[in-house]
Amino acid sequence: MNYLKMILAIGFVCHLAVVTAQQEEAYVAAESGLSLREQPDISAKMLSKLAYGEAIGILEKTDKKLVILDAGKKVSGEWVKVETRIHIGYVFDGYLSPNKIARTIRVDLDHLKVEIKNVATSDYKRTHDLKYEDKAIVNVDISDTPEGKQIVLIDNDYKQVSLFQRYENSFSFMSADAKCSSNEWKQFDTEWKPLKQLKSNTFQTLSYSEKDWIDFIETATKDLKEDVVDKCGEDWLAYVRTIDHIKDFPVSVSTNRVFIKFILTDFEDNITEKIIEFEMPKT
Repeated sequence: MNYLKMILAIGFVCHLAVVTAQQEEAYVAAESGLSLREQPDISAKMLSKLAYGEAIGILEKTDKKLVILDAGKKVSGEWVKVETRIHIGYVFDGYLSPNKIARTIRVDLDHLKVEIKNVATSDYKRTHDLKYEDKAIVNVDISDTPEGKQIVLIDNDYKQVSLFQRYENSFSFMSADAKCSSNEWKQFDTEWKPLKQLKSNTFQTLSYSEKDWIDFIETATKDLKEDVVDKCGEDWLAYVRTIDHIKDFPVSVSTNRVFIKFILTDFEDNITEKIIEFEMPKT
């Protein structure tokens, strides 16, 4: 009996390996996301919305054809059965690509187009217009960060483009005193810092180290001294100044927003400033 069970188990594993090997990998090419449905029908229950660039496994084709009119353009394809990390369902393959997709955010400015490479968003918005606005907001997905990303300048018709970065952190103290531990302080970093330039048209956003957290707490405590003393007392303020290592201190530090500033100088030396604000998810 045990021998039979072993044979069946081996057979199941082999079958599973064959099925897995036969899966065709594809990537979501719809910038606004792609609906995963319970059945191969546009009116069927939606199980989830797949993110742009997300990898999925194609289990089988249904031969159920579909044509969609998208912004006046016909997109043809068929329903396919797919597997994600959470669900098995059906998607329209007109918005699938066999090639891995870099999740690019595009920003249009006057006389300049900007691409921010490989940033996952929580709202699937990947195109922003800064021609008539001073600020664009990018909602970063909980799985990602805007740190260490490449920013590429395209169709640049400015005399000079300079990029700078700063961030807003928050910190809170874990204390037995409820009025102290329940409050959260937010503070910008002390200054704008220039982005590293990789090529003439490519920059890299800054990443933050533990030293940045320590410097942030020191700066924030100094700037918010009155509020801190009022809520937590002089002893708490003195204790903060003894920090050597963030993990040794009962404080929580998190990044709320990261800002990229563009300083644009045209050929008549007129200067314009634009801001891209990365909103970090609350955890």
